[in-house]
Amino acid sequence: MIARRLVLIAFVAATLGACSGGTTNGRTLVLTSTTLFADMARHVAGDRMRVESIVPAGAHVEEYEPRPDDARRVSQAQLFFVNGLDLDRWVEPLLRDKRASAPVVTLTDGLPAIGDNPHLWFDVSLGRAYVGKIRDALVALDPDGRATYLANAERYDGELAALDVEVRAVIATIPPERRKLVTSHDAFPYFAKAYGLEIVGVTQTEPGKEPTPAELVRLVESVKAANVPAIFSEAGTSSRIVETVARETGVAKVVTDLPTDSVLDPPADSYAGVIRTLARKIADALG
Repeated sequence: MIARRLVLIAFVAATLGACSGGTTNGRTLVLTSTTLFADMARHVAGDRMRVESIVPAGAHVEEYEPRPDDARRVSQAQLFFVNGLDLDRWVEPLLRDKRASAPVVTLTDGLPAIGDNPHLWFDVSLGRAYVGKIRDALVALDPDGRATYLANAERYDGELAALDVEVRAVIATIPPERRKLVTSHDAFPYFAKAYGLEIVGVTQTEPGKEPTPAELVRLVESVKAANVPAIFSEAGTSSRIVETVARETGVAKVVTDLPTDSVLDPPADSYAGVIRTLARKIADALG
């Protein structure tokens, strides 16, 4: 299915690439792999660029399958922002048909990764580093807009610095012995490291992969031993396994709508909103 879809995408890109301009509605098109990065880029670009996400709001980046219309936008875009570390590995064949002159900026390059985990943006200090890379790439693409991009990035960085302080204060309301995370996906090691939480375990070590019976038994034992107050799963995913673990361990509180790699409905409709919503949901459940 994916192979056939990529063949169709390549055909559409080849058909449209020669006739597309590099602008949409008179503005240069910038594409990102996820809505979180599109929100960051819009804050920096202002109205000088048209910024779009390939993956739509609410969809999971790691499980996304490119669509034929994505090829049209790829053929038009003059700059791309991707995460790297296999979060958006599906983008590689899609970008084979991009303009030769269009740079691809991998936002995690040079940043301190925890193993091969790709979710660096959950540490707001690393999210700020993403913004710095976005700023530099926009300046390189459009030197005439340098002053705008620098001013916008500085303003946005100040907002994110304040967000970082806010998240620390929110997590600090959780009693230290209750700052323990059990989630459906291993999306939060950077958040936990930055803000003082302990990850007890996850129900799925890989997206879409069911745990083995042995893995489930070990997780149940770990949850019981840690006296975990609540268990979490991400918005838009099945909570079946999380609820099973909760029943087996006697954990009464299950939160099934943590935001992860996409913007959602307000208040989680921006990068800052996602981080703020995540912190408050975790604090409410564990506090």
